[in-house]
Amino acid sequence: MTEDFIQKIKELPRLKLLIIIFTVWQYFSVAGIALLGWPNNLVWLNLGLLLAFIVLCPVYESLLLLVLAIPFSVALPNTRFDSLPMWRILYLALFIVWLIKDKKLRIKDIKFLPWDKYLAWFLGIGLFCGLVFAPYKYEAVKQGIFWVNIYFFYLVLINTLKSKVQIFEFIRYVIWSLVIIVTLGFAQLFGSFLTDLGTFWVFWASNITKLYYGMGFAQVALYSNSWFSYSGGTTELRMFSIMPDSQSFAYICIIGLCMGTALTRSVFKHVKKWLWSGIRFAALGLILSGTRAAWVGMAAPFLAVAAAYRKNFQKHLAEKFLWPFIIIFILFAASPFINIGLSYFQVQKFQENFLTRAESIYNVNETSNQGRIAMWQDSARFALLHPWGVGLGNFIISFNPDYRGKTYDQLSSQIDPRYNLPAKNVSAHSLYLQVLVETGLAGFALFAAFWISAIGYFWNFIKNYKHVEDFLIYFVAQALLMVLWVLMAAVFDITLLNDKVMMFFLINLGTAGIIVKRYHEYESAN
Repeated sequence: MTEDFIQKIKELPRLKLLIIIFTVWQYFSVAGIALLGWPNNLVWLNLGLLLAFIVLCPVYESLLLLVLAIPFSVALPNTRFDSLPMWRILYLALFIVWLIKDKKLRIKDIKFLPWDKYLAWFLGIGLFCGLVFAPYKYEAVKQGIFWVNIYFFYLVLINTLKSKVQIFEFIRYVIWSLVIIVTLGFAQLFGSFLTDLGTFWVFWASNITKLYYGMGFAQVALYSNSWFSYSGGTTELRMFSIMPDSQSFAYICIIGLCMGTALTRSVFKHVKKWLWSGIRFAALGLILSGTRAAWVGMAAPFLAVAAAYRKNFQKHLAEKFLWPFIIIFILFAASPFINIGLSYFQVQKFQENFLTRAESIYNVNETSNQGRIAMWQDSARFALLHPWGVGLGNFIISFNPDYRGKTYDQLSSQIDPRYNLPAKNVSAHSLYLQVLVETGLAGFALFAAFWISAIGYFWNFIKNYKHVEDFLIYFVAQALLMVLWVLMAAVFDITLLNDKVMMFFLINLGTAGIIVKRYHEYESAN
């Protein structure tokens, strides 16, 4: 990276100061509502401020602001749509403003990445199955709109970032957004040390969960959630931050680890120390989340990096990306001492054994594993009998054969005895089986094509520049590792479908995609 590039970074517009002010205000206003009893109507004020910024300011700066707003995207207080998050309105507004300002009113003027066609066909198949085969057609359409809503941000992103300077700055803003969520995770964990777990459980569900996800989910969280791990005869609180569950928080840590490691290969050498501190904390957060799927998923990117290092392929790159895995392994080895330290601070002694929990992954007699295997069997059996799929949002009927004659609300509110959860919160515990049940063989084939396209796109790029040491190449490499990690973890859960996880995933994927697409332009600009 040239000195000219560094100088451009230093001369960024003063509009960034307003973005920082808005972000700080969101932090204090959301904290005030959750902890100090400030009025919920402040959420509407925040929405109005962000909408005004989107309308009045350039699209690129709006992208930066909305990335930093992800950790503060709470549910809008209203009586009709209890769980409607702010981001849905903001992303729609951003998309419309972008269409008008950039004059992208024709499809042929919009730029796409190679895998976007598979996403479009996949969504089309899911909606077709939902409208033709699904008993609950409204749920299929609602799920489709949800995904399109997130895609709006991604589409604006890949059409707006046009220079190396913008890409580098945007990535730094994404990292800060991830840092906020991880930091709040440690605040959540240490906050629980100040009281007994029961009191903390009720407080968090009644205040923070209600604020972020609405009263409906808060009521569920009051009697059943994944905030706790049950192993060795003990019940221990996991780290989950502002996320609805510990699994989605683990994915935030994964994305942060990948993107943060790439950013260490930047021009700003003085920030590397802080970046590696953040990487270590993200690794610790991954362990403290107690999410076994994320731990197992680590095998795929680790083996890929280890193989590259051993075969001397992009060794300078592989060596860099080995370090996050080494940090995780060291933290696992040191987990007994971590337990002692946490127990010292906690009112109710911390007794979680992470090594024992990791070993339970392979124990088919473990209660959680038995439930997961049973759901896999049920889902696979149902998919074989319904190869055309049942439509988006209709997975619920795969384990409720008596759904006929019942409304979706009646069926979804029934408590499933295996998980002590309302039926609408029960999944296949495998993203692949979830997709197969809902979209059938055709949807699954398109789903697979999406992943193959992304992996091939990134892999071919890395091979072509295997002797070049450049931050942008490192960033594409981390996106490939993130994809491998998510693909492996998705065997055991469907966490990728969480809204914030999906946002960061598409942000990372889209940014890496436009780097590959425009890299020749960036080279000639140096």
